[in-house]
Amino acid sequence: MKFEIITNYPAPEIEKKWFAFLPDSDYPSHYTSPGFFKEPFWAGKNPFAVLVFEEEKIVGAATGLQQEKQIVCGLEVRPQVSVSTNCDRKNVIKTLVEGLLEIGKDEAELLTFHCSQRLEDFVGFGFNEKKATGTFEVMMLDLSKGADTVFKNFSQSRRSDLRKAMREKQIEISQIETEGELAELYEIHKGWSERKQIAPDTWEMMQTVFANRDYHRIFIAKHKGKVIAGSYFRFCRNGIFEYTANNSIPEYQRFRPNDLLVWKSIEWACEQGFKLYSMGGSHLFLRRFGGFPVSSFRYQLDRTFLKKHEKKEAVRELAIKTYQSLPPAARQTIKRIAGRI
Repeated sequence: MKFEIITNYPAPEIEKKWFAFLPDSDYPSHYTSPGFFKEPFWAGKNPFAVLVFEEEKIVGAATGLQQEKQIVCGLEVRPQVSVSTNCDRKNVIKTLVEGLLEIGKDEAELLTFHCSQRLEDFVGFGFNEKKATGTFEVMMLDLSKGADTVFKNFSQSRRSDLRKAMREKQIEISQIETEGELAELYEIHKGWSERKQIAPDTWEMMQTVFANRDYHRIFIAKHKGKVIAGSYFRFCRNGIFEYTANNSIPEYQRFRPNDLLVWKSIEWACEQGFKLYSMGGSHLFLRRFGGFPVSSFRYQLDRTFLKKHEKKEAVRELAIKTYQSLPPAARQTIKRIAGRI
């Protein structure tokens, strides 16, 4: 096997081989496909892909970012490593590691892979293993039996809320079609970002996602002709459909626009032939759509003297566990003090 490193959208020959590989891989997502390079979010972050070839056939892929002295392939809720289900996996992993080391050379202190399933062969190459748990799990819906069956597996409260919202007919759900609708949604996005105290995406980023319909869909909710909420989705054809984000106006939540947005996207994904739907997380709002929890696995190689990154993480995890073990009153006191700093 051999690896090839690319840093831009691939040439047509490699693009064709890459898409041919994905349906038989363990995680055929948008971010493990060539579409990764069409995202507007990687400016200045040195995006790359390592492709593993067995003769002329791609059997493994990892996409990621090279920032300062770290190389990162994905997140707990967004694996960015995919391996063929019909290959010598140990050899694929060995070749992926060789490719990542080639990117990092001697400067990279920390290499991190996030994989959709346990690939213990990484440990044999010096990586430590950590399974995602709790809030870092992802709820996955099986769409293979159709939208009606998926609906029946929603929680009782979610089904009741949806039925009531559909009877009342206060909300119209559609895919976004015009730049005017996009502009309305962008104002909602800016308001949502301000409430969360985070920087909003730029208008140009939003336009790029809107235009990139080969990999993205945006569904919007309208009340009396006004856009009041929007949900964002990405996908890999013949692969996984993923719920990525939502922005909405708080005062319209009584009409359940966010519930309706997800439900209509599930119906659309079923119509398009997608078999899996990733909720992108596992908090209560998402769990009420049913499905089953999926844990990713992180493989990390700390190349520093005395493993300083591993030690920092151990201290941080100990602090979190200590905080969580405190009585509620003590936790609230700590929050108040931290808010004044």
